[in-house]
Amino acid sequence: MQPKSTNDGETTSFLNRDHIKETARRKGMTYLLLANLFVFTMSMLTLICAVYSQRSQSTYSAARLMDEFGVFSPAMNVVEYKEVEFKLPSPVNTSKYVGVSQDVNNAWLDIAYVPDQMVSVDDFPKLKKPMDSVKVKDPKSDETGYRVGLEVFHQLQCLNLLRMATYPEHYTKLQSDETSKPEETDANSSQDHCVEVLRTKLMCASDVSVFTYHAMPGQQAPMPDYDSKHVCRNFDKIKQWATDNAMPAL
Repeated sequence: MQPKSTNDGETTSFLNRDHIKETARRKGMTYLLLANLFVFTMSMLTLICAVYSQRSQSTYSAARLMDEFGVFSPAMNVVEYKEVEFKLPSPVNTSKYVGVSQDVNNAWLDIAYVPDQMVSVDDFPKLKKPMDSVKVKDPKSDETGYRVGLEVFHQLQCLNLLRMATYPEHYTKLQSDETSKPEETDANSSQDHCVEVLRTKLMCASDVSVFTYHAMPGQQAPMPDYDSKHVCRNFDKIKQWATDNAMPAL
């Protein structure tokens, strides 16, 4: 066998160096690609976690909190929160919920007088109520469960009763809800009941939003500014759920 020439050795050496460079370049590209994929994956995971966390906090925080304290409601997963700025109308009697007229009555009927709902037989023990509570059949599903009402509508009915009580010359007969016929009632007892219901609710909610004070021309004392921001439950969504899941009247 003849020995390789010097030129052949140099050629082989150059080829080896080129191969090493190409291999190193490919490895570098592979590492760069993997690094980019890692960064992209982590970014997507961060985004997904952020979206899920925001959704969880805004949509399901009420359900988690109620679960933590062992309190159940069929509407607990419907609760959403939103920022609302309270703006008292000026003058206040321009509110559609204030005063005496058929339009005012209709406005209260719209927000306060919603039919009852149903809790399934399986979920009812979560309420920790007697099993001989009144049952109802859902006309849509033909399922039998237990009749329940959402407290928000009871509280609004109470507030409406107190509104009517401030106009005794107009509302000579107080009606506690849409299912009862207008009749003479123990007005003081009904009003006391509603005062206690609303007191309990307000203290339970204990709104910690704040209002400020401002100097007003011609006024010695500063005046409170009640146009303040609050975190509120989405009433319209709760009312829609209650309407969609309404049971026949008693």
